[in-house]
Amino acid sequence: MDLASNLHTLHVVVVIIIGILTLISNMATIVAFLKVRSLRQKPSNLLILNLSCADFGVGLIQFYEIPLIANKPWPYDKFGCQLLAFLGNMFVSAGMLTTVSISIDRFLLLSREYPKYLRIQSRKRIMCIIGGIWLYGILLGTSEVLLWDMLTPPALHDYFDFSQDCRSPPKHNLVFALVLFITGIFGPLLTIESFSLAFVVRLIQKLRQPMVHPENANQSSNRSAAGPSSSSNVPMAHGAAITRPDADTNKRYKKAAILLGAIVLTVNICTLPYVLYVIITSFFCPQCNKAYHRDILRYLLYFNSCINPFLYAATMIKIRGYYKRILCNSR
Repeated sequence: MDLASNLHTLHVVVVIIIGILTLISNMATIVAFLKVRSLRQKPSNLLILNLSCADFGVGLIQFYEIPLIANKPWPYDKFGCQLLAFLGNMFVSAGMLTTVSISIDRFLLLSREYPKYLRIQSRKRIMCIIGGIWLYGILLGTSEVLLWDMLTPPALHDYFDFSQDCRSPPKHNLVFALVLFITGIFGPLLTIESFSLAFVVRLIQKLRQPMVHPENANQSSNRSAAGPSSSSNVPMAHGAAITRPDADTNKRYKKAAILLGAIVLTVNICTLPYVLYVIITSFFCPQCNKAYHRDILRYLLYFNSCINPFLYAATMIKIRGYYKRILCNSR
């Protein structure tokens, strides 16, 4: 076998291994949420559960695409190709929009007082957000299927042979492809970056700059004696009191920062190369567009779904504790 054949075989094996890890790790996270009741009690954790469901679907897509990866004849005909396009749009967009929701949720946690944050991010509202995410993914996938035949140029009718290959006619239409790319990947990624930057700025302000309230020291001391509060007040001269976040509040902020930072860093590493490649090849260098390079970057985009469950285990103590109990019981 020549070098090209060996590399192709390695490519197929790596994609299959990543698909298996994606399915197993995300299923383990979903089971952890089903078994550990306290994980489901916090409404914002439902976004993590929803992201695991979307990532599990991405793992299924990787196995569905194995004939394409292996350069084999497409066995599922036209309907199977349309189903692949529908599922791809639904699961990938659901994952991106859920990550957007997580970044917005972390920003709200930092920019609002905790009781007000709990009122804003109630269980009912989180469930509505999750429902809207999946509805948007379904509409995005349905639009491609409905436009399937309408956007097939007559001159290219024989080009789409669904007994041999799976090619989406709408994705070969520049306008539709750009709309799909902007709404499904680029727009959500830009929103994630914006709220993550706002989160970092707000976190620095919260941890380093104490708030000064023009209250006299005696009133501040009386409130401290009356009972515990969510912040520690330090009397100052001239009747002012400095309010600093207490240890619990700082811990809450830092946990939010660690989880958001891990998710956003992974999204950037796995998604940004694909985004930049599409932008460059679409607007600046069309001749640079190579199918093999595009596929590699697309599977790097899928790889994000494999990494996320390990981030949850590393940053969420309840999920990590559940895994430890499972391992101890098995031993």
